Amino acid sequence: MQMQTRPSPNPSILLFAFLSIAVLAIAAAAWPPYSAAVILGGALGLVCLAARPDLAFALFFAAESLFSEDILLITEKLEVTIYRIPLPYIGLNIFEVILVVLVLFTLLHRKGKLTATRLDFSMALFGFACLLGYATCIVLYHEPTRIFEPRRLLHFFVAFFLTVNLLQTKESLRTFLTIYFAAIVLKAIEGVFLYTMGEGLQIKWQIRAIFTGWEDSLNFVTYLLLLTVFILDRQPLPGKRGFLLALPAVFFSFLFSYKRAYYVALLAGLAGVFWLQGPKARGRFVRLCLLGLVLILGLVIAAGQWNAISMRVDSILHPTKESSANYRLIEWTNAMISINKNPLLGIGLGGVMPMEVYLSRTNMLGVHNTFLWVTVKMGLLGIFSYFLLHFAFWRILTLHSQFLRDPFLRTLSRGLTCVFLAFCAAQLFAPMFAQMRTATWFGIVLGIGTRLTDYDKDSSSTRKEEIPIMADQNETANHALSKSPNTILP
Repeated sequence: MQMQTRPSPNPSILLFAFLSIAVLAIAAAAWPPYSAAVILGGALGLVCLAARPDLAFALFFAAESLFSEDILLITEKLEVTIYRIPLPYIGLNIFEVILVVLVLFTLLHRKGKLTATRLDFSMALFGFACLLGYATCIVLYHEPTRIFEPRRLLHFFVAFFLTVNLLQTKESLRTFLTIYFAAIVLKAIEGVFLYTMGEGLQIKWQIRAIFTGWEDSLNFVTYLLLLTVFILDRQPLPGKRGFLLALPAVFFSFLFSYKRAYYVALLAGLAGVFWLQGPKARGRFVRLCLLGLVLILGLVIAAGQWNAISMRVDSILHPTKESSANYRLIEWTNAMISINKNPLLGIGLGGVMPMEVYLSRTNMLGVHNTFLWVTVKMGLLGIFSYFLLHFAFWRILTLHSQFLRDPFLRTLSRGLTCVFLAFCAAQLFAPMFAQMRTATWFGIVLGIGTRLTDYDKDSSSTRKEEIPIMADQNETANHALSKSPNTILP
């Protein structure tokens, strides 16, 4: 498959565009969403969209990564954010409006010639299960306005569509990753600042957490695992030195988010890193892990949070002895009861899972386990299609080790494999489709992973074209030398 090659962006323009979006994102979170900052941001985004739609998509995801759905960016208090405020006369938040604009522009830009992938069947089947789940909700509750869960799932499908159709070259992929990593660094630095200023959310006695959103920790885990693989493979990455310097800040914000699901996820991802390495690289990995352990101990001791961290870890090992962990066990019990009562179609997307076993509060999310959540909401068809999607993507990732020839893409594939393992582990304890941003992240990861072979073909064809050109140049030079009277040939 031949892909159009676009020139790489000017680094200074790229830096200016990203910093502009970062400043606008912070300003828009600090003031109402109808402020001049958002209007200016929209204008800059339209200009960027017209010139480089792939760059506009990267900046959109970077700006979205700077936000939280429940906690205001500056104060870290539970307040209404831009995610919760629909634009007038539209009913969508500003990020959803941007996604709609990106989709429309992509359809016009591609002129109906959309990119096919090996995940299309699995995605279509899961999409059908989602539509059937929403129809089931309408039939059971007679309320078609229960669209809060379909809206979040829609982010997943839209993000996948935009990824496979906008990131058409290896260069655009590298730009996307660079901007995404830079956004995570900005978020982590803000987390360090908030924590040292005494900000945060008191989730337990003597436990003050920062960035309690699911996608925030997911971004930090993605950053840590991808960067680890690039370090072990000694593969160059744009801005790699700067990202290495920011590693302690990222780890700090991740550690003090106190998300136990992502503690387990990071361990699962690191196990994947060890599994993928050769014998020599495994030695480097063990040394890197020991360095990371020293960093963890240093951060915990410096922050005076040894007791808080030990409490969170102990709740993982002994869930029945801690209230929130035990709450999740009761949720799982209620989920199994609901599945037994509605095995085929579930309770529908938008339905509220009944609490058969008493809980002190009713959880609208349903259950802190994505696989159980899908089964409760969409029944056997939903979980079958969701598992099929996972197996199809895992198959694609495993085949990359045999067919990818480009070193950068091979390293990225290994990193995505570890990130996917971490995501699967986190799904056992987290409702991934309860937030828009986690759904967006998953769609982007699937889109990038399934397109790596196309990027590799493009790189291979470019190298094959360069070889004949160099050969022709050498032949011309030798011919010129042979014709020159002042040249003594050996």
